[in-house]
Amino acid sequence: MDNVFDSFKAQTFDVIATTMGYDAQCRGITARVLFNHPSENEKLSEHNYDYDRPTLEFKVNDWEGIREAIERKEDVLITLREKEYYAMKIIGDDRIAQDGDTYKVLLEEAS
Repeated sequence: MDNVFDSFKAQTFDVIATTMGYDAQCRGITARVLFNHPSENEKLSEHNYDYDRPTLEFKVNDWEGIREAIERKEDVLITLREKEYYAMKIIGDDRIAQDGDTYKVLLEEAS
């Protein structure tokens, strides 16, 4: 039997992504993502938010092959909120977000 907390974790991400997330497109695939682009630098708890470096999080199975393309340093262009961003790298411990089921990606706005 799966750990009950794993299902709660997945449900939590889905609820947050549904209510506060955005649809993003990458290589013809749409996924619901969490987007972080603060308007000013600030520190909250142990987390630093750098307004110059937006990030997004997506579930491991939502964008097949995208993590691998980012790690191969291919040009991975993500369209989000009518803007285009390059996926620069996966960040976090072992390039997986702390919860282990989402990837956190450092973005750079495309010119």
